[in-house]
Amino acid sequence: MEIDLSNGDFEYDGKDLKLSVNNVPEPHPFPDGAVVTVIGDINLYSAQAIMDVIDRLIAIEKPKIFLDLSEVNYIDSSGLGVFISSQIKLKKIGGFLRLFSPSKSVGYVLTLTKLGNFLQIHDDFTEAVESKP
Repeated sequence: MEIDLSNGDFEYDGKDLKLSVNNVPEPHPFPDGAVVTVIGDINLYSAQAIMDVIDRLIAIEKPKIFLDLSEVNYIDSSGLGVFISSQIKLKKIGGFLRLFSPSKSVGYVLTLTKLGNFLQIHDDFTEAVESKP
């Protein structure tokens, strides 16, 4: 999977999942960051696409990742595993994974699993951008 953000965005359209990747919009100070919008279901079959996108963002030196979950209908343990492993990988290289705007069902799963103690979860993009590491 090749990601080219020189034109400002990238799209992935899979069976269960759609992803779009954009540069962090001005005036926010994250030239080494990206916003990934996730639409659909994050499950055993689609979670790998998110990991692939995060790995490609790391390869092009964009380790500060904001993940928009507002249009995610469903998430299973595979998706949670991707979030956890991505956070660990990004933290080791000075980056981060910040989740924002989780849908009601995703927010419920994140709360139930108590992943808020490990992952940065925010109500909206502005809160995610302005939060401290």
